[in-house]
Amino acid sequence: MKNLAGKNILITGAGSGIGRLMAHYVADESANTALIDINGAAVAQTVEEIKGRNVKAIGYICDISNREAVMDVVAKIKQDFGPVDVLINNAGTVIGKSFFDLTIDEMQRIMNINYWGHIYFTKALIGDMIARNSGAIVNIASSSGLIGMPILSDYAASKFAEVGFSESLRRELKKFKYTGVKVTCVCPYIIDTGLFKGFKPMVMNPFIKPEDAARAIVKGFKKGNPYVMLPPLSIYSSMMLKLLPTSIFDWMLSMSGSSVAMDNFTGRK
Repeated sequence: MKNLAGKNILITGAGSGIGRLMAHYVADESANTALIDINGAAVAQTVEEIKGRNVKAIGYICDISNREAVMDVVAKIKQDFGPVDVLINNAGTVIGKSFFDLTIDEMQRIMNINYWGHIYFTKALIGDMIARNSGAIVNIASSSGLIGMPILSDYAASKFAEVGFSESLRRELKKFKYTGVKVTCVCPYIIDTGLFKGFKPMVMNPFIKPEDAARAIVKGFKKGNPYVMLPPLSIYSSMMLKLLPTSIFDWMLSMSGSSVAMDNFTGRK
């Protein structure tokens, strides 16, 4: 999907962070945007910022953890825009407690937003994409979907699920010959959006600039890349280190600061 002009792109979590930036970048390429956020004022601000680009942009308020709410907003978007060409499952959250302190309700909330919300949108839109054999699904996972770290058991579980779902869906589309529908799984290190405020960067791994992440994601799904790893060298190196004995890998992660990275986490209120 090299040319985004006239394409209809749905972005969840578009009221802030990389969701807002991606809305800007695809609008710069003349794409229409259906922008979703639970914060009405925030998503309205995003719409206000991009509406001067001579493209269609509409904001929608939706709690993506609510399946009925997702079905309702997708129906409205189809009426307003027609078929969705690109779905960017970006919305997500983090709590930042140890497993011992997390409640079951809190863990379910993380899964409902970070995983099930993405499933709801994908399920609601993939049928149209298959019928046209054209489209793109972009799932914003995390490096925490590849390597589990302390104080992130809930977040890592949701992101591991996202990675597994993305891989399986991509291979199913290939198996059933829907080669025009692409799946891109995004696994970034910590992006400096405020979501992980208080996180202490690990050795040699500074935060990723939101602008760099948003541009890399747009570039990646336009190319139909199955993965966008940010930063590539760091993520792939960490995955290779998994080939070491577990005790050695754990020690190396600890020496890099992983065991204390979340100790002063406050997050975005």
